[in-house]
Amino acid sequence: MLVIGVLLAFLTLATVNCRPNFAYNQSVPYTNLQSETFPAYSLDSFNVLDVFMSYDQTNQWLAALAAEYPDKCKVQPIGDSFYGLDINAIHINTQQSKKIFVVANLNAREWAAMTSAIYIIHELVRNSNRYPDAAKYQWVVVPITNPDGYEYTRTTDRFWRKNRYPQTETEFGTDLNRNFDYMWDLLLNVEDDDRLGETYRGPVPLSEFEARAIAKFLQQNANSIVLYVDLQAYGEYLMIPWGYTKDPAPNAEFLTSVAQAGSKAITDPTRVPRDAPFYLVGSAAELTKPAPGSSIDYCLSVGVKACIAMKLTNRSYEIRTFGIPIYGQQALAAVQAMADKADEG
Repeated sequence: MLVIGVLLAFLTLATVNCRPNFAYNQSVPYTNLQSETFPAYSLDSFNVLDVFMSYDQTNQWLAALAAEYPDKCKVQPIGDSFYGLDINAIHINTQQSKKIFVVANLNAREWAAMTSAIYIIHELVRNSNRYPDAAKYQWVVVPITNPDGYEYTRTTDRFWRKNRYPQTETEFGTDLNRNFDYMWDLLLNVEDDDRLGETYRGPVPLSEFEARAIAKFLQQNANSIVLYVDLQAYGEYLMIPWGYTKDPAPNAEFLTSVAQAGSKAITDPTRVPRDAPFYLVGSAAELTKPAPGSSIDYCLSVGVKACIAMKLTNRSYEIRTFGIPIYGQQALAAVQAMADKADEG
């Protein structure tokens, strides 16, 4: 079914699950431009590392993986978006209890984060023999955490950041990485409280369907998650909490060692067979600017051992398709090395 069909079905039930009954704005269409011609039934009939897949195409591919490799993975939604699109997570090595939780695309325009999550999934399922050490963890990967926003970047505004929740009939979206319930009340940037602002934090903490889905999974699995990674773009940073202040987190020394392991792995030619950049390590507040309500700060607040945000690429939010495997290799090498370091501590 095309995304538009799913959306229209849910829009007829707009008052369910606290969704406000706003009229749908036809100037912001949700369409899937390629799903009718995209080969969805054979994993070998296309290369997912050559294209920027739509939401619908990504879900077709995840379903095909789960059907082809039922002993290795399963796909389950951890929540849904405002427009009723499933936020799908793939669980790899489901027999393992220690989890690595990777999310991508909280900010809609950061396609390199989404494609790097796809690369991680592709390698750990289809080429698992290359990564024997990865088999000791259950990998839970959410490639499109913000499906409404992601589809909007494909059809209407390539550089849209927020989700597409209608705050009013004419004002849309919340920055999901300002919406988590840790230090949300601390207003450091005026734009965070402006509904038209790019970093609008939302009316209350965890007001957004997508943020609640991630928060719920972190809460329910805090004791089993070895590492949480929020894949982002761009900057070539590995960022630790805190994001809201430059004061160090209680376990900042440990978190720094975890992030440094990731940075070192990226420049290891046995892990990344290309000349790779050096990723700077530091707190999110130090490397960017202080921002309350981030997912990594919330993650640490609920007791997850290691919480890292990884900013891939150094140039812009747009990458060419030939960069998909390059940044994917960097992400996979860093995440696995960071998990091993976190597991040791």
